Amino acid sequence: MKTTPLQEKTQKAILERFKDLDYYAPLPGERELCLDFNVSRPTIRRVLDNLEQQNMIVRIQGRGTFYIGKKVPIDFSDSSEHGLGLFNILTSAGKYTKSHVLTQVVELPRAEIAARLDIGKTDRVFHLKRLRFVNDEIYSLADDYIPLAICPQLMKIDFSEYSLIKALEENAVIAARDDKVIEVVPAGEGEAAYLELEKGDPISVVSIVTYDEAGTIVQYATSKADAYKSRFRVISARH
Repeated sequence: MKTTPLQEKTQKAILERFKDLDYYAPLPGERELCLDFNVSRPTIRRVLDNLEQQNMIVRIQGRGTFYIGKKVPIDFSDSSEHGLGLFNILTSAGKYTKSHVLTQVVELPRAEIAARLDIGKTDRVFHLKRLRFVNDEIYSLADDYIPLAICPQLMKIDFSEYSLIKALEENAVIAARDDKVIEVVPAGEGEAAYLELEKGDPISVVSIVTYDEAGTIVQYATSKADAYKSRFRVISARH
């Protein structure tokens, strides 16, 4: 949506005013916003339309407008709808993602990684370390480990803007289900530097073991992010 300088100025002022609101906090009505920011109702409506497209607010008919802010919605509840992997989840939520590759190597696994992947300590793994960006802002520090034997072609792919899950699928490695653990821990010095945080700040750590349809482990991954930037949704069902 093309915006005018007045709309850009008003949007910036609105976001600055409400940046510390709680997630899903109600916003004033259009008339009050017009008075507060000294602009016309058409200007406010265009700004709200733009913020809604950017997933910064949500408008519910009959209830009002609510602030979402910059929290990233990570919905683990319906992989059949959006697929596995952060790229698929965020794309389905209307978010633009890209990556900066920090490490892309073949290596011998540490004992913990070998155990997670159920392989031997002498079995080589493909290790991909990336900074993940959502809408051009740093979101997470991600490490992916895959037994090299199941997909040797991975070293030839540029993962700066390419989905790892898609690359696996194109090489006949189909991820069928994930086992995830989410915890909040203090950021170490290295993690804080990458994520532009202070050492000791809380970060969310998502650890993921991915299986194919035969139940074989095909990937172990961790994603570390500012604990205040994400909203995780996980649904459990009793059968």
